[in-house]
Amino acid sequence: MNNKFKLKIRAGETFLYRKDGTESQVFEIRMKSNVNSFCITRAAKIAYKRYPYFKSRFKTIDGSVYLCENVVSPAPARIRKLRPLGGSTTANNLLDITFHKNRIFISFHHAMCDGRGIMQFIKTLLFYYLNLKYPHNNVQIPDVRLVGEGFKKNELSDPVNEGNFNFDKTKAYQADRSAFAIPEVQNGEDAGGDSWRYELTFDVDEVMRICKENNCTPAILMTILMQKGVKKNNPNAKEQILCSMSCDWRDAIGLPNTFRNCVTSIYLPYGDKEEDMELKGIGSHYRELISKQKETNSARCSAYIMKYMSDMLDSLGSYEKKVETVNSFISRPINSFICSYTGKANMGDAEKYIDSIHVYSSGTKGISLQMMSVGETFTVDFLQNFEDRKYVDAFLEEAAKLDLKAECSEVIKYRTPKDHAKNTNFMISLKNTLLNIFR
Repeated sequence: MNNKFKLKIRAGETFLYRKDGTESQVFEIRMKSNVNSFCITRAAKIAYKRYPYFKSRFKTIDGSVYLCENVVSPAPARIRKLRPLGGSTTANNLLDITFHKNRIFISFHHAMCDGRGIMQFIKTLLFYYLNLKYPHNNVQIPDVRLVGEGFKKNELSDPVNEGNFNFDKTKAYQADRSAFAIPEVQNGEDAGGDSWRYELTFDVDEVMRICKENNCTPAILMTILMQKGVKKNNPNAKEQILCSMSCDWRDAIGLPNTFRNCVTSIYLPYGDKEEDMELKGIGSHYRELISKQKETNSARCSAYIMKYMSDMLDSLGSYEKKVETVNSFISRPINSFICSYTGKANMGDAEKYIDSIHVYSSGTKGISLQMMSVGETFTVDFLQNFEDRKYVDAFLEEAAKLDLKAECSEVIKYRTPKDHAKNTNFMISLKNTLLNIFR
């Protein structure tokens, strides 16, 4: 990849055409000591050399959006408030690094990449930061990507254009997607303004102990606790409590190293059948459902939705039609809640310097559980578009029944900024129009 590049956005395309912009996704890394300004600035400069595609901006051409080289990228800023991506304060960049006291904030645009894609950048950033701050400690991070090593195979590949979508639909598992929508969504509460977050912190060993005893994974365990909490607050719900669990399809479509957005969903229903099961039985049942949905034929069929949506949007032509279509689609509730687990962050020696990692974004419709594990800490960021903590309390009550202890923060009212890329594109378009008029 040379310095000048232009990558059409197809995977993750639905995050481009939001009426008022898309909220930043944020990884908040809490260190055990305050962030050194010189070291984080130098580390970011080095990391951008390894990942030039993260020094980028959006450009709209003939109704389609491309990821293009950005001339500059802003240096990390010592500031508590997050900066809008794609605007003047980030020099139009779609990834931004800020820090405050012991916290590092990595904000990125979901149309550009997903959690797994950004984690590689984070590992590289932390590697250089910690070795600059502690030059005699020789901090090592497993599988870290360093400057000068070159790109991995298919690192730049577009999942829609280059993924393997060969599958037999008749043999693919079709999940039941009927879902109970919580009243907070049904009543049309605004998800585009303020959001509320509760931070739940667990001991990793305790989580894994309960998982082992009940044939669960951490994601399955937290899903079940949430489903029971939703049911407790809505005992007369006739539809099943459906968890939409984020799933990475890189391996299924043959592009394990792509940095692009490669996330769709698998579905775990909680109805009368599951309600009558013991926890271990539900755990085994969900493992089976996940296995069926991750089987190569089924996985490619599910991932094809990503390609189908992109092809459909491409056929619309104009930017305005794409905005209209996407916003009509995302306005419909399609699950009871979302569960996303980026996975255990294997940070090696860096774990000695990290307290916890939190993942969040505002604009959630209903409830979203964002989970992360690093070192001895397992975190669940409980994201809502309403303040009431009744679901959090029900979740914690179910955890307590298992002797699973959790620390819960006070409610955090927050808002991650919507991108300003749309405004930039508009100004470029206006400039070109005026030039054509007066040419």
